[in-house]
This record gives sequence, structure tokens and C-alpha cells, in this order.
Amino acid sequence: MLNTLRVRWNQFLEETKEKSFGEALKKSISRFIVLDRIVVPVYHHLAKLKPTVKTDATSSLEFLVVDESNVDALASMHMTTSRRLKGTTNTRLGYYSYAVASNGEIIGDIWCATPRKVQTDPIHPDLSFLEIKCGENEAYMFDMYVPPDSRGKVITNYLLGGALNALKEDGFDKVYGFYEKDNLPALWTHRLFGYTELEKRKYCRLLFFTKTKPVTSNE
Repeated sequence: MLNTLRVRWNQFLEETKEKSFGEALKKSISRFIVLDRIVVPVYHHLAKLKPTVKTDATSSLEFLVVDESNVDALASMHMTTSRRLKGTTNTRLGYYSYAVASNGEIIGDIWCATPRKVQTDPIHPDLSFLEIKCGENEAYMFDMYVPPDSRGKVITNYLLGGALNALKEDGFDKVYGFYEKDNLPALWTHRLFGYTELEKRKYCRLLFFTKTKPVTSNE
């Protein structure tokens, strides 16, 4: 819990540099207190996934896998303290990330949990409120982040496409995730890659306690 609070504090400090103090404070509070937010669980069958092809726009990008074996060596490549701290915390839990680097800096990453590396059930806390259970050859991807000055279709698509193809090459058949209903860029990104949507869910969170229920037809 202490490591989580350190991450949240650094996220707040980083966001005060990008936006007003009030906006940063509001976003920080929303990480601990959530009322009736609707999320869309999704999955992707990897059998029909198309390979990621390098273009002129991505030719200089480096694709990395960050796990317990190299997280310390790559820590200095993170552009923010919060992502560096998450790396340390998450790899201790058995998670690993796929990352994109440019000029020695990580400009985007997404985390992954699999039953092969995580022995707890569920393999990630999100899966409880999403009501998803990962099989042996299934994975859960979460917490994709691209810094504001690197955000755009090219980096996001290269990162997600690379992560999905890496999982396919490692023998995984299916990948789960979710996005918030009002996050339009996430909606279109998932649809572009051919994700299938599951039943929407409404959830509430107070600090570290989460409650969820299916969305009714009129919501």
C-alpha cells in the first residue's frame, strides 16, 4: 500500500506540471473515489492478429519487454518517477510490461499479467470486478501510458500492436482488458485492433475497496 501511495503522490506532482492544480487534484481524488463509472471489458482472440509492420514513422522506435530481470537496469529510461516506481512494484508482483523507447527514453508502456508468472487467483485485482478469469494461455493487459508529448495514433498503435503480437508469439490465445465508456480514444483504439466488447459494468471505488454490478439496459 505504501508503494501505491508513493506512485499516486508522484502522479499528482507530475500532473500539476501539465495542468492546473485544481485539475490535477480532481484527477488524483478520482483515483481513490469513483462513483458509478461505467467500464467496458474487452477481449481479443489473437489467432487472426496481423503482424506489426514498421513504417517510416516507427523505424526509429525500440520495442522492449520489462520484467524482474531488467527493470532496475531500464529504470533510468522512464520519463516520470511514477512509472519508474510502478515498474519496481509491478515486477515484484509478477507483472511485466511492453514498452516503446525512443532516443533512450521510454515513451509508452502497457502492463501485462499472466497465469504463467502470477500465482494468485485472480492474477490481477481488476479481474474480480470485471468478472473475468484468465485461462492458462490467456493474459490481462492494463494501465497503458504514453506521456502527453508523445501521445498520438502512431505511438499508441505501435505499442499495443507490438504487445499483442508478442503475446501471440509466446503462445497466448486470448487477451483481456477494459476501458472506460467515456474514453473515446480508447474505444476507437480497441475497435481498430478488433477487440470484442463484453457486458458493460458500473463500479464504485472508495480508497482500495471496489464494488461493481452489470449495467442495466437503460444506462
